[in-house]
Amino acid sequence: MWGGGELKDNLAHIQNRLLRNTLNIAVIGRARQGKSRLLQTITGLTSDEIPDGNQAFCTGVRSDIINDPATEEAYANVNFLTEERFIDENIAPYFVELQKYKPELFTPMSIVEFKDFVLPQPGTFKATPEDVTQMNLHLQHLKDLQEHLPQYQEYLGKPPLRISRGQIREYVAQDNTKGERVYFKHMAVDSVEIFCKFPNSDVGALRLIDLPGLGDTRIGDVDRVVRALRDQVDLVFFLSKPSNAGAGWQDNEVYLYSQARRALGEKLPIERWAFWVFNHDSRTGADNRTQCELLKNSMRAAQISVADTVIVDCTNTEEVSEKLIDKALEHLASNIERNDREYAENIQASLISTMQKFREILSEAQMILRDDSSFDDRDSGVFDGLFDYVWDEICEELQAYVEEDSVLRRNRENPCLPLQERIETVLDEEDNTDVGVAAEAMKKASRRRGGLGSAYEDCLHQLRTGLSRKMQQNLDDILENVLCETKDTLCYILGVTGRLEKRFRVHDHRLFGELLNFIEASGYKDEVPTLIEGFSLVNDWTMSYRSFIQHRIRSSLNALDPLDSECLAMGTPTSEVQAAENLRELYKQAIYTLRKEFDEIYSEPNKAAFAIAEEFKDIMIRPHDTKDNGPRLINQWRKLYRSIKGDIWPEEYGTSQRRRDVCAKLRVPLMSLVALCNSTDFTFLN
Repeated sequence: MWGGGELKDNLAHIQNRLLRNTLNIAVIGRARQGKSRLLQTITGLTSDEIPDGNQAFCTGVRSDIINDPATEEAYANVNFLTEERFIDENIAPYFVELQKYKPELFTPMSIVEFKDFVLPQPGTFKATPEDVTQMNLHLQHLKDLQEHLPQYQEYLGKPPLRISRGQIREYVAQDNTKGERVYFKHMAVDSVEIFCKFPNSDVGALRLIDLPGLGDTRIGDVDRVVRALRDQVDLVFFLSKPSNAGAGWQDNEVYLYSQARRALGEKLPIERWAFWVFNHDSRTGADNRTQCELLKNSMRAAQISVADTVIVDCTNTEEVSEKLIDKALEHLASNIERNDREYAENIQASLISTMQKFREILSEAQMILRDDSSFDDRDSGVFDGLFDYVWDEICEELQAYVEEDSVLRRNRENPCLPLQERIETVLDEEDNTDVGVAAEAMKKASRRRGGLGSAYEDCLHQLRTGLSRKMQQNLDDILENVLCETKDTLCYILGVTGRLEKRFRVHDHRLFGELLNFIEASGYKDEVPTLIEGFSLVNDWTMSYRSFIQHRIRSSLNALDPLDSECLAMGTPTSEVQAAENLRELYKQAIYTLRKEFDEIYSEPNKAAFAIAEEFKDIMIRPHDTKDNGPRLINQWRKLYRSIKGDIWPEEYGTSQRRRDVCAKLRVPLMSLVALCNSTDFTFLN
């Protein structure tokens, strides 16, 4: 692979590092090594804000502590996980592990699914005792998350929340200072930023990043540590507290160091930006100074290399300030600019090298796609024979569909029976309908409006509108069926007889749209103008009530229009009785006019269907060779069939067609990609 994902990641990493506005020091190490006590000593915070190992549980929530001299009272901003990230980072990794032993398990895709998920019972895994123990721990973790979902679910997806100093613990820890397990909000927390005034005001814009302690970590915590080191950290403190009873390098300490090394890899070796801090416990009878010295002196043997080592009592404010923080800030002042530049230069060199390799690959691919002679028809005689047979069949069936004794031609003078039945049913019903209801409404309207004339006109409008609506009901469906029947027949000829369904998987009216889309994307649409014309003619053909019938219905309803001559000829009624009689007479007249009008147009849909089919036949199979029509018609059909011959005749051309299709899809985007790469300069340093 050419490393496109790595290129993108590298650009993001360098941007994150160069845009930081604080000096960032991360503290990592195994659990119970004094990490929290060290952070308390540096920041002046207490176990209320930075829970330490004296309690039964230290959560893995990342906390950033930022020195802000203007802050009188510490506070925090809490950043919550989205539901999607919660599932991806806190749920899915455990199911991936469980599925190794229970493949039938599926990973919940949402909080709702997780809430109702029935977890396996502990001890049901067929594995070694060690693996069973690990799987049971995973199950317990998932059970805790599931059981306490009501206590933290509402926080998932919430915007950042500012909280006071006294609230911090309930968002980062599981227990209170008494060791009681009462907090569960931390399960929804991504990270916490704590702002406070450090006791040593000379540290400036310093950010301490408290990363999870190895040993209390969940699945994925090591990867989160690595991401933080890569993107945001200027200096890292590895912390360990050797036992006074004897000490040696722990496997998990060496593992954490090796994982941290891969954060920036060779682009900026970790020995340039890491301190190893040995926590000197000088309590009476528990002094581990000797063990600290022994580990310090054996670092080379353990293959551990850092910029500096410090032995310090993490509970001693003055000692931590002088021996550790001052030395760290001095190191940063001397090296941070050089480190950033070296890292950026290595990123730039990596980008340039990657792009050079990519350009070489693109050049090779371009040559392969350009030289497609291997896909040309070396056996054109075989293709010509296959095509000529299909072409003759298409021409014969299209001609038969509209020839003199065809059903379509005979039906063009016959009524469209579904349309006739629908209209006659409505007219018969209305012819036998007494408009007395409208007349009664007119009487009420006359009394309400205080005038017979206005009420009479209102009733005419109501009768006209009501009849018009009844006439148009279901007409669009009827006309659409006539249209689709003709389209389906034409597509059946092309799809089945013409074998085009083997490529496009349809032989009904949808085939025309598939053909047009294919030609549009083919790269040769300008060479087949007649095919586009014919396919578009049928594909775009529509018949609807509004375009086909509405104007005829409306003109037939003039008898119910108060301003029309037919209505005016009845005169103005002088009484409610006369008005009611007029309404009945005019309604009958409208029904009569509609019958006459539709007697003349019942055959129109069939005529339209025949006309479309005949025009399609004339366009698509008649021979011609003019400048206006472009390439000869037969050659346009050959162009289409040649481009999909592997699908049409898979036994003869299947393999070469698939190769041709791949090349056709890749050629244009590849050319664009080559142009982009050749015009892009990845040098961003002076």
